[in-house]
Amino acid sequence: MKNLFLQPSAFLAVSTLFVFSACSDEEVAPDATMAAKQVQESHRLNSLNQNKTYTVDIMPLNNSGVSGTATLMLEGDMLTVHVQATGLEPDALHPQHIHGFKDKNKNAVCPPMSADTDRDGLVELAEGLPYYGDVLLSLTPFSTAPDGTIDYKMTFDITKNIDLLPLQNDVIVLHGMTVNGTYEATLPIACGQIRTMNNGK
Repeated sequence: MKNLFLQPSAFLAVSTLFVFSACSDEEVAPDATMAAKQVQESHRLNSLNQNKTYTVDIMPLNNSGVSGTATLMLEGDMLTVHVQATGLEPDALHPQHIHGFKDKNKNAVCPPMSADTDRDGLVELAEGLPYYGDVLLSLTPFSTAPDGTIDYKMTFDITKNIDLLPLQNDVIVLHGMTVNGTYEATLPIACGQIRTMNNGK
């Protein structure tokens, strides 16, 4: 009877089988997932080392008539947000936020009217969430738009808010409008995709 371990080809086959049986999918998958997350976080952290400018075209939602623009300047870990908008309801509190997804494989977008799943003619906050995601940054203090306009400028330290990055995956949403005699502070009234204007180191 021949001794398998004296045959080089047999030894190679047995060794290969042992290696593949020792490295099951259950052992490899978590490491691969962790590596992917580390690459993703490294990409976001790298954004903190650059100076970037972003622009936003703010368009009306729910037939609000609100429109405007926004500029965002990222300088290291400091983010300056400048929002200018018109057509808002005067003397009413208008929350505004940067919305997005923590899973950056999914881009935030402004919701279409088809998001109105309850068919009441309005896209409420919850109906828009699948499109623009959760609040990543509240642009406080919120404005009351005394003359129906907002000219808001504020700088934020985003060192601990890595979920914001990259900003071009996010949107800005403005809220607040009277519906049937009741002021709905959470109702989305305008939205705009954040877009990169320049990349500068």
